[in-house]
Amino acid sequence: MSQPIPFTVLTNSFAITRVPTKVYYMYDIAFSPPVKEGQKRNQLLHHLQTTVKPATFNPRLVYDGNAIAYSPGRINLSGSSGATFCIMLGKNDEQSPLARGAVQIRITLTSSEAIRPADVSDTTVDRRITQRSVTATNLMQLIVRQGPNQNNTNNGRAYFTGSDRLVINGAGIELWGGIYQSVRPTLGRMILTVDTSTAAVYQSGQLIDVMLDFLGYRNVQDLQLAENHPNYKKLEKFLKKLRIKVLSGTGGQRSRIKSIRGIVPAGGNYTFYKESEGEEVTVAQHFHRAYNLRMQYPKIIGISLSGRKDSGADIVPAEYCTVERGQLYRHKIPESVTPAMVKFATLRPRERLNKIIAGASHYNRSEFVVESEMRVDTNPMELRATILAEQRIMYGNRVTMNVNNGAWNVLKKQLYVAASIESWAMVNFCGDKFRMSICEGFMNELWKCCSELGVAPPHGVYNVIGHNVRQACISHCYQLDGVMQEIFKKTQNPELVAKVNLMIILPQNAAPIRTEVKRWGDIEHGIATFCVREGKVAGAKNQYFNNVALKLNPRNGGTNSRGVSPAMEMLKNEPFIIMGADVGHPGPGVQKPSVTSLVYSHDTNATQYVALSGVQAPRTEIIADLRQYVRNAVDTWGAKNQTAPVRIFFFRDGVSEGEFAKVAQEEIKEIKGAVDDVWELRKLKAKKPLLTFIVVGKRHHAVFFPKPGDERHSDKTGNCRAGSVFDSDEITHPALDDFYLQSHSAIIGTCRSSHYIVLLNENRDRFPLPAIQELAYTLCHNYAKATRSVSIPAPVYYADLVCARGPFHIDPNATLNFDDGMSASSGQTTFDLASWKSAYLPINRRLEKTMYFL
Repeated sequence: MSQPIPFTVLTNSFAITRVPTKVYYMYDIAFSPPVKEGQKRNQLLHHLQTTVKPATFNPRLVYDGNAIAYSPGRINLSGSSGATFCIMLGKNDEQSPLARGAVQIRITLTSSEAIRPADVSDTTVDRRITQRSVTATNLMQLIVRQGPNQNNTNNGRAYFTGSDRLVINGAGIELWGGIYQSVRPTLGRMILTVDTSTAAVYQSGQLIDVMLDFLGYRNVQDLQLAENHPNYKKLEKFLKKLRIKVLSGTGGQRSRIKSIRGIVPAGGNYTFYKESEGEEVTVAQHFHRAYNLRMQYPKIIGISLSGRKDSGADIVPAEYCTVERGQLYRHKIPESVTPAMVKFATLRPRERLNKIIAGASHYNRSEFVVESEMRVDTNPMELRATILAEQRIMYGNRVTMNVNNGAWNVLKKQLYVAASIESWAMVNFCGDKFRMSICEGFMNELWKCCSELGVAPPHGVYNVIGHNVRQACISHCYQLDGVMQEIFKKTQNPELVAKVNLMIILPQNAAPIRTEVKRWGDIEHGIATFCVREGKVAGAKNQYFNNVALKLNPRNGGTNSRGVSPAMEMLKNEPFIIMGADVGHPGPGVQKPSVTSLVYSHDTNATQYVALSGVQAPRTEIIADLRQYVRNAVDTWGAKNQTAPVRIFFFRDGVSEGEFAKVAQEEIKEIKGAVDDVWELRKLKAKKPLLTFIVVGKRHHAVFFPKPGDERHSDKTGNCRAGSVFDSDEITHPALDDFYLQSHSAIIGTCRSSHYIVLLNENRDRFPLPAIQELAYTLCHNYAKATRSVSIPAPVYYADLVCARGPFHIDPNATLNFDDGMSASSGQTTFDLASWKSAYLPINRRLEKTMYFL
């Protein structure tokens, strides 16, 4: 094997050459009445400091947008430790607390102890994470972000100016490019990481135009929606909390900024009692009499500005409303928008680096950075990196081949272990779109491809059956029961029927049908189902058939290939288990459970995995049933292999940096407790396995670029080559064992590495950090469905796939809905985990030891 190759890269981090020299004091910020919207809290505090009391707040506070602010020096407040200011947006002086629309801001010194940014040295020099170093880091974070965030749309971590945008027709939203910014500790210094970012925002302009675009309508009269219309609730959800400018005053000369609380049918005809006139009036009459505004569209939906607890309704015509610019869209991005978002966010490495350098150029001019006396080097950092030795892939008959920049070819290879596939059938849910001959041709080509790879399904056993799509998704796919009866008639062999692999042709947009098919196969009957999109049936190429075969083989117990490396061969010297775990969370504001999963290897090559899954309370990061999962895994592994594992490598996905300590403490304890349970249950005398616990992060913002002109260490897309490791002190955390591994090559755009944080390594004697890097890289080559290395180790990828299959497990008879666009159940106010657990059906016993999730 080749040796690792050192080289130099540029990164998207910038050295902070001087930390703030000023000392700061922390203040608590409270609003009365409470202000729920972060943007409005920022506006109010900014207005207080710049317009109402500029002399008091000089220099200005840096504010986290919630309840904490910092001041470089004590503020001269009227009280000994705090003061209250009553203000109103649009007014230049303090207001009476009784004034309508007035907000009181209470500012209170939280402690007389000063905060010194230099305390970050606890981490950067002494390699300790202390409370004061965390506080100092958070302060520096706010100092850096305050300037750009206060003047632009932002989500706290990134800001968006709107200068780089793409309007998405038919969705009511547009995409904005922006800049992410984060201060982090490294050994000896702090760094500022700057990256490109993308956000979805609501389209601005006339509210009627935005609604028409969102619903795909052209005629304003189509907005005459009744409450029972399918698009009524959809539109209401889209509009809720949206800030709008509402015309008022004679002839619409004035306006007010309000948030939408809901909608009503026929807004102009909505009636309310008007005390000044002593009678019921319609909204249209009110706007005409009060403001001399005559409505054009009284029958379309109206906009409600009042909440359920408000004493009276406040309804305004949609035609007098405009949407404020730059409001973040916080719902789940529609699937139809995803391709456009990916394309918009994809940048070539050099293009991305140029945007990053431009984004970092302004920090030394920020009034908050200048006031703090912080300095940032505006040149991107250079650091040393390593390209790991290229992997080898082993196929059948022990034939090995080299990997070239993360890719290889399965052509003319026999699979490592070919499964025995005894029967298969094709089911056509696309009706008359495909003639019988086309379906038979597809299966014949698939048979040829499988045979060349060493997987030999019996030629001619398949049966092509046509079914009506609409009927097929009624009553949990009872139509597939009929398919099984027809296959039995053809084979007259119950065992053959139980082992059948169903190739099912689905229409292009058939997510509900696919869910029904997978529930029928995975949960109810234990039948392997493979869904084929209609666009792939006619004219599919050899590569597509290879991809199907690469799923077919491992799902039937075979192994396609295995990665070969010194680290993997050393691991195989003693019994081991590789585990991958993940938690899949629901979308923002959705009351449905998080899905948890654990997969574990049970062969000597870390290629075959069994999956376990369940549900827990929404957005809970620690896996509640981890002890049960690991107990099941270790006990089942021992029963199959008739020995005890010596090592366990646990790869954990989806943990944010702020959760590292908590997750490590809780989950490592549960893993060790599970091992104790098995040893006690089976009365084992062997030593308990040594545990290595590794968090794998994908959502970080560290990016690495080859130096300009370095063609030797870059690929044709301008990215670093697959196998590049970034573990120098300039970029890693001083108090953690961590590294970045770019295990794959990018086809387009800029390649993103994965971040590995080793929170426990009891296997350090045999597997120090370099060996873990090599092992992780090898596991990235063991992803069964691909002939390319992937961005994360295969067990982590598999755990993610298992979480994504959560909807397939939900009992269709339960009054629950797993759709991210729906609430947990009608009228539900508290989350009922017991109901979800009861409705989460287990995988069928026929499939529970297979890789059904591929």
